[in-house]
Amino acid sequence: MTETSDKDEGRGAQSKGKRSPAEKLDASNPPTTVEGAGGSGGAENPPYPWFAFVANNDEAAVVEELEKATEALIEDAKDQLGAYRIVALCDTVGPISSFTADRIYTALSDPPGGEDQDVLLVLLSRGGAIEPAYQISKLCRARARGKFVVAVPREAKSAATLVAIGADQIHMGPLSHLGPIDPQLGQLPALGVVQALETIAALAQKFPGSWEMLSRYLQRVLTVEQIGYCQRISESAIQYAERLLMTKPEIRDAAQRIARELVYEYKDHGFVIDIEEARDHLGASWILDNTAEIAFADRIYRIFEEVNLGLRYVKKKYLSYIGNPANGFVIFDLPE
Repeated sequence: MTETSDKDEGRGAQSKGKRSPAEKLDASNPPTTVEGAGGSGGAENPPYPWFAFVANNDEAAVVEELEKATEALIEDAKDQLGAYRIVALCDTVGPISSFTADRIYTALSDPPGGEDQDVLLVLLSRGGAIEPAYQISKLCRARARGKFVVAVPREAKSAATLVAIGADQIHMGPLSHLGPIDPQLGQLPALGVVQALETIAALAQKFPGSWEMLSRYLQRVLTVEQIGYCQRISESAIQYAERLLMTKPEIRDAAQRIARELVYEYKDHGFVIDIEEARDHLGASWILDNTAEIAFADRIYRIFEEVNLGLRYVKKKYLSYIGNPANGFVIFDLPE
């Protein structure tokens, strides 16, 4: 267990028997913890034990407790889940990148012999680059004994949706949602750039006198190369999605249509593709709910989100969980 702070040492006998968040995971009976943030004091059974723990401990202690808590969750869920190799891609600040793919590769390679197990990926991400997302999906499938499963406790947007559709099963809950596959140009959605250009062209046609002003504006924000890239990367997203969908015999004939819909049908990068919408698009047979996999992912999410709440508001940092329970947790500074 993480050592108590100097303040806790001063409490003497009153501090004895204190438990860290990792030692009691039942949300209906949260552990007594160290003094909470915001003057809440050392109240018994606080409503947000992880928030208080983060507020009063250093990063190393937080990571240590998270590792113990996650390992306990996995052990507790073994009877329901079966023999999965469990990895996570949970990061709602940092984008999916080659770094992400490297971390997943390491998690699936160490220790060796994981090919004897199916792979369960807990997926929580707002997206990123489509190339590493495609690699991650194919890697998880290749390393699985027979089945690659994704569990989405909340959001898996854009490039994360690309990861998910390569799985044999996607497990979702009431608040789970995928999103349009909308590649990014820096911080801008590529399709959004294309649509903005179409809007600007329409304005120039409607108001001929404005074309010079609009042209100067475009030259300041976009190059010709970037404009061409937006169109190419969107077409690449369709190709990647189609290749992943083609691995499913039940929807193989519709793979190209589904891929185009996921890239072009939705007008908003943040559009919510919930479980009903996902089943309409992708077919109901492999989009599952009320399963042990999504229940497990939801428990991981609740801890992850509460720790992030504490990190953001108390320490201006955020938690990334990419890999396995032994070495997947990393705490970063929030971007400016």
